[in-house]
Amino acid sequence: MSNPADKQTRIFLWCWPRSISTCLEKCLSFVDGIQSWHEPYNVAYYGELTATKALVQQGDAFGSVVNPFMDMMNSIKEQPTEFSGGNLLPVENFVYPWIKSQLEQEEPGKKSILIKDTAMAIYDHLDSLPDVPTRHTFITRHPYRFLTSQRKQMLRLGNIQGDPEDFDMFRASPVMSEDMFTPDYMHLLWKHVKESGKEPDPIIIDAEDLMNYPEKILDGYLKALGIPYHERYVTWEESEESIKTWKGALEQVVVGKKMGFFEKAFKSSRFLPKTHVMPEREELTNDNLRIVDHVLPGYEEMFEHGRRSWGGQGDMSPPLFGNMPIDFRFLHSKIMMQATMSPPLLTEDQRSCVRASDETRVKHRSHCNDIV
Repeated sequence: MSNPADKQTRIFLWCWPRSISTCLEKCLSFVDGIQSWHEPYNVAYYGELTATKALVQQGDAFGSVVNPFMDMMNSIKEQPTEFSGGNLLPVENFVYPWIKSQLEQEEPGKKSILIKDTAMAIYDHLDSLPDVPTRHTFITRHPYRFLTSQRKQMLRLGNIQGDPEDFDMFRASPVMSEDMFTPDYMHLLWKHVKESGKEPDPIIIDAEDLMNYPEKILDGYLKALGIPYHERYVTWEESEESIKTWKGALEQVVVGKKMGFFEKAFKSSRFLPKTHVMPEREELTNDNLRIVDHVLPGYEEMFEHGRRSWGGQGDMSPPLFGNMPIDFRFLHSKIMMQATMSPPLLTEDQRSCVRASDETRVKHRSHCNDIV
């Protein structure tokens, strides 16, 4: 019988939607000895959601969103896709008890198993977590960012006509419910793993920090998990072939790419700094304003805890370009203000640096710096 200490650790990476998590997942799938599972619980969650009688009774609203999705799902079963022939499995397998049993199995030749998933998909099914050695880690993103990004994605997905300000993503789509964000499942799950002793001091990554300081964050994250860090991990293959090595639902991966949820992340090859300014509260639309105050306090607590608790995020000095420190989170807002303020907020050297950064971003569109 094998020693329990020698068993592969399951590393959970819990996230909100639109938090750069799939890009991080692709990055980590190139770490030596890691097998990646892509959102198994999220597949089960949406499988239950779309099967409920209440949704079906919503008629046209439900059909306009789900029918094209189901058509794509059915077409995948009829012909091979770019992700066929690998480790991805049929979506009908993905129910909570099956996922638990799969995650309890060892992966031959691997040292760790990474499971990237959403907190909302597991919180009401905690008994479906595997009964094996686990670590629980989190990637957060400011609610102003991820909610704005989610709304933009739903606007694109629904091909919404008319005034975008009138669009309400929670009322327009039966599969995008306010119940997914209230209560704050990320914060609740974080508190649960801490207080239950499953993970007394969870590792928390902030998406903005990851994009701005990838070497520092990846180094700290992996070392905190007991995994050796190598400089080569900050870049990885742009090819989507690596996705075929993941485990997850084939249909979800294919449809998620076609619908625009995963496309940029699947084609990514590195992180680059975030360059556009954080939205102001006054810029948020009414649908997001109904949610943001439910999740902002939890985000702020987790963010501060993450900054204090582990070395990877303890000192977030701005990145250096030459001898010039620049914090990209505020750079573009300064440029916008500069036209009406004197003296100039940026020197000519700083403006040159920004132009160079923008040119790099255009050149490397596959990089995970702008999943908005």
